[in-house]
Amino acid sequence: MNFEEKKNVIFRLIAGALLLIPLFIIIFGLIHLFKTLAEGYIISIIAFMLTAAFLLLETVVILKGWKKENSLYKIAFNENQNINNVPLVAVIVGTLAGIGLTALAISVYFLRDTEPFKTSMLVVISISSYLLVNCVIYFIYVFMFKKRPINLKNFIK
Repeated sequence: MNFEEKKNVIFRLIAGALLLIPLFIIIFGLIHLFKTLAEGYIISIIAFMLTAAFLLLETVVILKGWKKENSLYKIAFNENQNINNVPLVAVIVGTLAGIGLTALAISVYFLRDTEPFKTSMLVVISISSYLLVNCVIYFIYVFMFKKRPINLKNFIK
C-alpha cells in the first residue's frame, strides 16, 4: 500500500468515526422522543429519519472506495491543484451556521424545561451537528490532500 492509499484509508476512517457523532445524537433524540411522545412527534420522527438516511448514505459513499481517490478532490481543488475558493467559502459559512445553530439549540435545550422545546432542539442539534461534521470532514480532507511543494529551505530550518 503506497502513501496515497494510506492517506485515503486514514481519511475514510476519520470521516466514518466523525459521522458517528450525529448518529448518536439522532439515536438519543429518538429515544427521548419515544419516551415523551411530545406534540408534533410525527414531524420530529420524519426529521430524525431523513437526517439518519442522509448520514447512512454519506457513510456508504465515503467508505465505498476504500483505497481510491475520493470524489471530493474535484470539489476541493481546481486544475492547478490549489484550493478551490468558492467551495471553501461555502464550507466556512456552513461551519459558522453549524456552530451557531448547535450553540443556540444546546442553550435552548438546557434553559427550557417544557417538552416541545426539548424535542425540537434535539432535532435542530442533530441536523446542525451533521452539518458541522460535514464541514469538519471537508477541512480535514483539504488539510490532508493539499499538494505541498517540497522546499529544501524548510528542511534546513
